[in-house]
Amino acid sequence: MKWDLLVIGDADSAGILASGAARLGLSAQVSAQPDDLLQSTRHLHATSFYGTPKLASRLAVIFKDAKNHKASTSLAIDDDPSGRWDRVVLDGVLRVTDVLLLNAAAAHALTGHPVLADAAGILARRGPLVVVRDGAAGALTHDGSKVRSVGGLAVEVGGLAVDAAGDGFDAGYLAAMLRGLGRDRALSIAVESAR
Repeated sequence: MKWDLLVIGDADSAGILASGAARLGLSAQVSAQPDDLLQSTRHLHATSFYGTPKLASRLAVIFKDAKNHKASTSLAIDDDPSGRWDRVVLDGVLRVTDVLLLNAAAAHALTGHPVLADAAGILARRGPLVVVRDGAAGALTHDGSKVRSVGGLAVEVGGLAVDAAGDGFDAGYLAAMLRGLGRDRALSIAVESAR
């Protein structure tokens, strides 16, 4: 079987993302050992980069192997439990990543830049298309030269505005991207999928 999406990383996050992608019509599989599945995968997604340091340390090699098998790649970063936001390993991974999905706090922490579009641009110039969700301010993509944005990611729970779910957002974006719907439409679908 040819999988649309293979998800690796933190088991909880990977399961949520794969389930969301399946609800959006993709064939999705979660694996702790992706090597045997790469030849039958269209897209490889890694979750929780800083939360899975063993995987992070070998992710550049795994992504290169995926690309050798003609699969596209994406990476999700939302938090660094250590608070260090070390970019030494990340920079090598970004060179072989097609799409980087993260929240605004992570984009600011990784670049030290206070303006979100500029922070996304800094990351995009390392290789990937950068897709950032920013709560009530919405979400944006940056390809290194052009910024696209859409508003309204916050949802209200018990009278409090909260950032929409990252895994749902990521699943929506990846599903739209793998269907060839274009960046603007993918961003809108991601926002709706996160609600």
